Amino acid sequence: MCSPGFSCDSALQVTYIVRGSGRVQVVGVDGHRVLETTLKAGNLFVVPRFFVVSKIASPEGMEWFSIITTPNSPIFTHLAGRTSVWKALSPSVLQASFDVDADTEKLFTSERTSDAIFFPPPN
Repeated sequence: MCSPGFSCDSALQVTYIVRGSGRVQVVGVDGHRVLETTLKAGNLFVVPRFFVVSKIASPEGMEWFSIITTPNSPIFTHLAGRTSVWKALSPSVLQASFDVDADTEKLFTSERTSDAIFFPPPN
């Protein structure tokens, strides 16, 4: 699974599935899901500016490439990992946003602080 991410600089993202298959979810700026579908090799999808996208590979995996439309270097951030936007939020804001207690918030922020690509646990 690729951590949900979005363009910070209003770039449009065009993604082509090269090999394999998997699920893709795109969420709009209002928080409503605008796309949730299974894609396979040869499919193409567009992520509008400021929309969040997450890709979840099927068991055989999924390879893709994205074209980001911006005249400068794209600024793309993930909701998890080393550059996570969660790190900028205070614990009290996270607790209020997700309506969770302090222990749950600590567990949430302590996990996945360096990874933006998640692998399933071994069977």
